[in-house]
Amino acid sequence: MKQIPSPPETAVITGDFTGFSGADLYEHLTRPELLVTWWPHVAEIEARVGGKLHLAWPDNDWHLRGEFTALEAGEHVGFTWQWDHDQSAGIKQVDAWIIDLGESGSRLAIYHGPFEATEHDQANRQGIIEGWIHFGMVLAGLRVGNAL
Repeated sequence: MKQIPSPPETAVITGDFTGFSGADLYEHLTRPELLVTWWPHVAEIEARVGGKLHLAWPDNDWHLRGEFTALEAGEHVGFTWQWDHDQSAGIKQVDAWIIDLGESGSRLAIYHGPFEATEHDQANRQGIIEGWIHFGMVLAGLRVGNAL
């Protein structure tokens, strides 16, 4: 996973996932039992447009809540989110686009925003970029042979 140059109101992160079909990546973004293998410790998902999502890290008392805005199997997952413990940054939108590359795997492109021009929100943007890179690498590592 790596950051792609983008305007300050959006964070764009992309990476190739060897050993993952487009359908595999989609399932790892939408099925609670697969999400918890690489991202949150607890996931409650209503996988339908308008359905709720709740991701949690109970040891830190962190709860991320949102709603699905797009679900196109094997191609696109969109959702809004906001932390329970810090609502100062407002509601963010994530659009995860999946491109199946055939035998070589799949590509995931994350578009995340909007971010304000404030120092606080730009610091949040940088943390989100680093988080997507970290957790994307964890996801990639679920398949044997992936170079981290």
